[in-house]
Amino acid sequence: SGELPSGVISDHSTWPTLGGFSQGSAAELPVSGEWERSRKEPAEVTAASVERVIDRLNELRRHSWEWVRYTPLSAKHPKNVEHISGRLREGFSENDLLLVLEYLAVADGGKDASRRYFDCVTPFNTKNFERNLALAREWDARGRPVVLGSASSQAASGHDPDIYEKRVRGGGR
Repeated sequence: SGELPSGVISDHSTWPTLGGFSQGSAAELPVSGEWERSRKEPAEVTAASVERVIDRLNELRRHSWEWVRYTPLSAKHPKNVEHISGRLREGFSENDLLLVLEYLAVADGGKDASRRYFDCVTPFNTKNFERNLALAREWDARGRPVVLGSASSQAASGHDPDIYEKRVRGGGR
């Protein structure tokens, strides 16, 4: 069978190699499955994990903002599950995701401009998540203080809810 297992680069491959593998021969590369086992094992992505994150998100949304009519978010919609599952597959824990939600609810709760970004996508988007997690871990290490003050004082302390809007409009820092 002339087909190589997935994840193996042949001696004749024209595909560029990743850093760290560019020095060796194909014989030194891990065979299919070894690469995955050598990485940090990602958290198992289960429907129950995703559901718990979405349930907590709904609780925080209801508690942190006034809604004329509240429609809970659901795991029945693939778009609501996509980013949450993606972060879990990357090895972030369910607790990491919940910490980000709790931090953002405290930092942005009640602000109408932030309400539309407190959903299943924006906090977990690849371009936002690691920054949000770093801020959430710092907030947690400080004892989870209540964030008071204006958006400008929040920006000075590390979180600026307008970053989502700036990225949408193509701006940035």
